[in-house]
Amino acid sequence: MSGLAYSQIDDAVLLTQQTLVKRGAFVDMQTDLQNHVAVREMWMKQKKKFAGGDVWETEFQMDHNHSAKPVGLYENDSSAFGDTMVKSEVPARHVNAHYVYDQREKAFQRGGTAIVDYVKTKFTAMQVSLWEMLEDQLWGKPVDSTDLITPYGIAYWVTRAATVGFNGGNPSGFTAGRGGIDTGTHARYANYTGQYADVSKTDLVRKMRTAAKKTKFVSPTSHAKPDLGKMGNGIYANEATVSLLEEVLEANNMNLGNDLSGSRVLFKGTPITYAPFLDNDSTDPIYMLDWTTLAIGVMAGWEQNFTDPYMVPDKHLVRRVDFDATLNMICTDPRKQTVFYK
Repeated sequence: MSGLAYSQIDDAVLLTQQTLVKRGAFVDMQTDLQNHVAVREMWMKQKKKFAGGDVWETEFQMDHNHSAKPVGLYENDSSAFGDTMVKSEVPARHVNAHYVYDQREKAFQRGGTAIVDYVKTKFTAMQVSLWEMLEDQLWGKPVDSTDLITPYGIAYWVTRAATVGFNGGNPSGFTAGRGGIDTGTHARYANYTGQYADVSKTDLVRKMRTAAKKTKFVSPTSHAKPDLGKMGNGIYANEATVSLLEEVLEANNMNLGNDLSGSRVLFKGTPITYAPFLDNDSTDPIYMLDWTTLAIGVMAGWEQNFTDPYMVPDKHLVRRVDFDATLNMICTDPRKQTVFYK
């Protein structure tokens, strides 16, 4: 196939972007991370669509009305009243990625599969840029409440405290609390947290067992819940912590066979997943997350929008394609989330 006329190039790019037929292959060395775990577990699997508006609300009933009491015959009634409801509000955040091309580039003159392969590399470079940014932001948090651009992340919703228990309070820089709910005022809004010294049965593993019991809340009444998905629990740690947990498993299992790598570590049936991004954290955190109450909220119609190629100003032969999404991380029950760290 001969090269395309300038008037045909943008249509060819658009068609290729929409189908991305695999014609060739290349080795992807665009990132230092072995795996983008937060992107995979949340952006790929755990999105919750919200329609209308740009603030997503969750109602919390923080207390009962304390009206129950033993009574005697002919006793006068008394009434108890109190506002037991509080509301969290999560604003929408917006992300953008893009790629550009010049209509005079060689691939467009060669035509055929050369165009497909070339557009594929451009499109992939844009995707990896997005995944790299999201992986960083989904594990992290905005600097403080004045940052109105950065999406919330796990560090925003699952905060740390040295004392073991429900002590994960307001993230630093957010005195009003997560989603506008102050943990100092509403202690039940805290996540489970604590420090550990050793990856051992008597230290970290024992604390994890306790956390699994303590965070398993079951309401005594039947009512609708704002669950964000059906995916269950996930446990995530860096390579050093996962390797030490593998050694704990090996020390307690004499039937591992001839495989020196041992077995994949499970905790109460949940695999402990290596999250390469956490290798950057010298405190060796381990997150025990409940994915039914933690997800990426996306605005309906703005999950992932791609533009048609359009001209870059002052460069009449250069075209740009944009990806846009409106999202933020939402947590509907912080006390079902846990983080331990050294």
